[in-house]
Amino acid sequence: MRFGWTRQSGRVGLCEAVLRNPAAALVIAGALTVFFLWRLPDLSFRTSIYDLIIEDIPEHHEYLNHKRVFGSDEIIRVVVRAGDVFDPVTFEAVARISDAAAGIEGVRRVISLPRIKKEMDLAGDRSVEAFEKVTEPVRLFRKNLISKDHSSTVLNLILDADTERDQVIAEVEQVLSKTPDSLTVYQIGMPLVSDALARYARQDFFGLPPVTMAAIAIILLLLYRNLHCLILPLLTVSLAVVWTLGLMAALGLSMSLVTMIVPVFLIAVGTAYCMHLCSSYMDEVSAGEEAGAAVRRTLDHIALPTVLAVVTTVVGIGSLWINRIPAVREFALLTCFGMLSLLVLLLGFFPAVLVLLPPPRRGSRGLPFVDRIVDRWLEWIVWINTVHPKKALVTIGILTAVFGAGIFFVRVETNPVSFFKEDTEISRRFHDIYRDMSGSFPAQVVLRGNADYFFESPRHMAAIQELQTFLGTLEGVDKSVSFADYLQLVNYMSNRYEPGTYRLPEEDFEARMLINDYKSLLGEDILRPFMNPEFSAANILLLTHLSSSRDFRDLQERIAGYAQESLPPGMSLNVTGLGVVISASSHLLTMGQIKSLSLSLGVVFLIMTALFLSGKVGLIAVLPNCFPIIVAFGLMGWLGIPLSLATSLIAGIVIGLAVDDTIHYLARYNREFRRDLNKDRALRSSVMSVGRPVTYTTLTISAGFSVLLFSRFQPTAVFGGLMVVTMLTALVADLVLLPSLMLRIQLVTAWDLLKVIPTLGSVPAGMAHELNQPLNAIKMGSEFLRIMVRRGAEVERGQLEEVAGEISRQVDRASTLLRRFSEFHRKPPAENGLLDVNEPIRISISVLENQLKLEDIELKLDLAEGLPGIEAAHDRLTQVMYNLLTNAREAVESVDDRSCERRIEVRSFQEEDRVKIRVADSGAGVPSHLRNRVFEAFFTTKDPGQGKGLGLSISREIVRECGGRLEVQPLNNRGTTFVASFPVPRLEDGERPGPCKDSQTPKEKT
Repeated sequence: MRFGWTRQSGRVGLCEAVLRNPAAALVIAGALTVFFLWRLPDLSFRTSIYDLIIEDIPEHHEYLNHKRVFGSDEIIRVVVRAGDVFDPVTFEAVARISDAAAGIEGVRRVISLPRIKKEMDLAGDRSVEAFEKVTEPVRLFRKNLISKDHSSTVLNLILDADTERDQVIAEVEQVLSKTPDSLTVYQIGMPLVSDALARYARQDFFGLPPVTMAAIAIILLLLYRNLHCLILPLLTVSLAVVWTLGLMAALGLSMSLVTMIVPVFLIAVGTAYCMHLCSSYMDEVSAGEEAGAAVRRTLDHIALPTVLAVVTTVVGIGSLWINRIPAVREFALLTCFGMLSLLVLLLGFFPAVLVLLPPPRRGSRGLPFVDRIVDRWLEWIVWINTVHPKKALVTIGILTAVFGAGIFFVRVETNPVSFFKEDTEISRRFHDIYRDMSGSFPAQVVLRGNADYFFESPRHMAAIQELQTFLGTLEGVDKSVSFADYLQLVNYMSNRYEPGTYRLPEEDFEARMLINDYKSLLGEDILRPFMNPEFSAANILLLTHLSSSRDFRDLQERIAGYAQESLPPGMSLNVTGLGVVISASSHLLTMGQIKSLSLSLGVVFLIMTALFLSGKVGLIAVLPNCFPIIVAFGLMGWLGIPLSLATSLIAGIVIGLAVDDTIHYLARYNREFRRDLNKDRALRSSVMSVGRPVTYTTLTISAGFSVLLFSRFQPTAVFGGLMVVTMLTALVADLVLLPSLMLRIQLVTAWDLLKVIPTLGSVPAGMAHELNQPLNAIKMGSEFLRIMVRRGAEVERGQLEEVAGEISRQVDRASTLLRRFSEFHRKPPAENGLLDVNEPIRISISVLENQLKLEDIELKLDLAEGLPGIEAAHDRLTQVMYNLLTNAREAVESVDDRSCERRIEVRSFQEEDRVKIRVADSGAGVPSHLRNRVFEAFFTTKDPGQGKGLGLSISREIVRECGGRLEVQPLNNRGTTFVASFPVPRLEDGERPGPCKDSQTPKEKT
């Protein structure tokens, strides 16, 4: 089927326009490329940890509200390790770092031991040794600012909410680079994780696509060994990548660890589509076609499958759009645009270049030994499908059960730190800091009172401290810091560091005095992060080494359980923070995965059902595409690989890609099966023809995705490995599972309908043959008269009368045939009437009798006299008889051996309370295994293009409308017999009707 409109229809489609004006196609492609290249410099790499969250959820709104009230929780923690932090030289070095960090734009406040010393020692006459003794009872400092053994200290840099984090990180790193070699210093925290995400994404972006290109180039060289099929695919996918990245820059989207996969995806998948086009083109060139003709025939064969392949891929990946995580939606948008760009390039740019280039030399195909290896693999697949199909299905069923069980062990988890491999700097620092200090991932516990100034009460301050004691027992929580901690420190400072004064106030007046001292000594900057202005909401900062969404969810549940049992009346609690938002988003990731998977499978089912006009085929087409998904998620469950942001993409991508191979196989199988209705031969031919390109493209796509194994991101590397496994599993499903299932079902496709629709109203072959005879006679007579007139010769009167009479007779004959045919095809009346069955038989025979004589087919009639009338429409029953007689004639004509009997028998008779018509022929007959299928719509045993397979199906429906049955009966030797039986209607008085008036016919006629 040719894609687009053909010349014959008077309109020109995309492919035809490209072939006519290849230079124009190249100019358009070049202009688009220049436009997108112009936008590329705007491409940014602002990947951050915030890419992992869903914004439109209550947890995120709560987190934003928390930041409005208590300020940003963006903290950079600078770790300084030395022999003794309180050594004067070391302490002075830490003070210089602290002062330099405080001067960086975007750093709102620095909390460090040296700066606290200044606030606690306003006179500046206290030594470092004395300060060390003073800080000994202060629990606020332990594991927060100083380690237990005094070998490490941490400087907490509180950032402004709208600061440029990467700029701050760079300036802090510059400050740390100036520290003495005797100190070990580094910075860590959520801003550092976001910065590392962007930095590694940039490195992967500039590193992985070129490696993918190199791997693809090697494969193309091995398979084709010519520049056409090497340069053009690489150039085509490069343009698709440029267009997609240009759109990304134009929309202001930033490169993330998810969208970073897009270029590799387009290169791998786009090359696979190019390989289909290259293979078809090389076949045409090998057959001796010129460049233009080879490209035209290639597009005839490949355009429609390519469109369908791209559409199904877009459907599969487009289903990810319902995911609520912005990074996943951006991936879906960009990948779908890239696939559509690829389609335009494949049907526009690619053929335009091929038309302008001279064709490659014949025989410039790939290495023969590669084809031999693949052919042996396909022979083995055919052997399994034809000899051991049940064993194949049982084996796949067992594998499905095993991997399906693993799905129940899949855990949904987003862990930003696990994105980095263990040997990366960011991962080492994250785990190093909580070795003797507190972790770098914060969480917030917000307590709310039921009135203003609720937390000025000493009793409620004590409730905060009790909650902190509980929080300290939770796994992963290294330190909690609150308003109560700082109030104890103020009390300690106000009482000149007297032992026992590091405590909370016990009386209301004492609490109010300490709060005033808090504001004057430490300032509003230290109060705001822990208490709102009305003193009705208190915030407890948790410093944790948690990073897993599951761990944050468990933490949230345990704290909620404590609140339900232990909080005093009038107080409520809520846990928030970025980790909590990530946890909630990760939980919703499961629902998004289920929705996108269901949507893509549903759409694929509808597409396949529409193409093959069968819900069974639609279901069977979906099953092989489910198998690789079950294997992928089952493998994740058994290996403990979490369902994360990256691995959640697998299902949509696999469905989009695997269904392409399914369409190629089903279309080929349908075409092969209709050649001789031999399932085994059709299976073998389909696997051997489709199997090679499917295998090559699967290996190519797998090679492309395998490059992701070298990503600096752990989930991306895992995603690449799982995609390789899944694509290879999909290949097995399409070559083993799908053929085995198709042995158990028959196909009727949309392609069959497309072939039938244009000819449904045309003149049948038999009628055309009947009309040709009188028309030829008329033409011969008129030509004779025209020649005689041209020569000026006289025509004898007798001869002229003879020619004129013959022309008149032939005109009458043609007119009669057309009248009968128009009556035969006119619309049926609204109601049936009482009808003599012999009348439709006689009309149908009158149309075909000359045809039967010319073909030397004996017609034997045995029509019973006085048959009762039946309830039927005259023209509709005539159509049935015409179909039955035509089938019988074609069956007899199909027998090549002219010595065999060539006969059709038509008999009408009554049997009990039914009137029957029997049509038997001496043709080849219908094989027993196909006898039950002869009444299926579009089923035919004729060669392709010789029949539509609708006659018997329509005939049976017409007979059913009359309350009758149409059946096929086998004969002992050869031939086929169709019997139509109709009930004899009862009159109002219960009697049977008598014979119709004009029902008298000869009993037998030959």
